[in-house]
Amino acid sequence: MMDKKKKRLLVLAAFGVLLIGAAAFSPYRLIIVSGESMSPTYHSGRLLLGRKQLFCRNIPFRRGEVVLFRHENETCLKRIYALPGDEVVIFRLDEGFNLLVQTADYIRYYRLAEEIGQARIDRFEVPEGELFLLGDAPQISLDSRDFGPVPQSAVIARIPAER
Repeated sequence: MMDKKKKRLLVLAAFGVLLIGAAAFSPYRLIIVSGESMSPTYHSGRLLLGRKQLFCRNIPFRRGEVVLFRHENETCLKRIYALPGDEVVIFRLDEGFNLLVQTADYIRYYRLAEEIGQARIDRFEVPEGELFLLGDAPQISLDSRDFGPVPQSAVIARIPAER
């Protein structure tokens, strides 16, 4: 016969295994925002509930949607700016300052960049199966302007839009 202490330990262990199993198979993931690159939308320390990408593979990505993804062994939270096939134009006016524009505004900004001075212009199409991601605080965000488009397969979770 098992004594009370062993019985209690066994019940706690079984409960722990059930909790871990439920978390692993849950369609949701708890996310703690780290850093201010998504300010003012999400500040550091805020808790978010994301839907795991595994459970929404058949739902197409949308411009403006916020996603959690892996990049070089780091977990990042950014907003989708451009989808596969979209053209992205980045004017890099000087060190640390760049401007992202819609293709329709390209000529207007090109003329402005000419007036300001030297500008490096990066213009490319987002490849199939990739996303161009930006932080909501562009002046401090490390994002696709720096490391390029991100494979859709790197997305871990999608954050539902707040109402």
